[in-house]
Amino acid sequence: MCKKQNILKLVQSDDAPKARHPANEEIDELEMFRVFKKFDRNGNGSLDFSEYTQCLAECPNMELSKNDIVTLALSADLNGDGVIDFEEFMKHYSD
Repeated sequence: MCKKQNILKLVQSDDAPKARHPANEEIDELEMFRVFKKFDRNGNGSLDFSEYTQCLAECPNMELSKNDIVTLALSADLNGDGVIDFEEFMKHYSD
């Protein structure tokens, strides 16, 4: 999965406030939610396969092959419903 510093770069854009944990560079749940919402392009509260693979593909400083991206995306859908909800997203990130 993406390193914490790399995921933080995903949430920082010109139109979004720069969010950093006040004590260190750890990414908190709010920052992870911002990443999740950024890639939830249809706004349905979950990431479908294409949204999650896009998230992985855009992860800065990570050189993931297409096979790596597909494998990671498939393994993130823990309940097998075809989408990744925020709980699965957080679980996959922490693993």
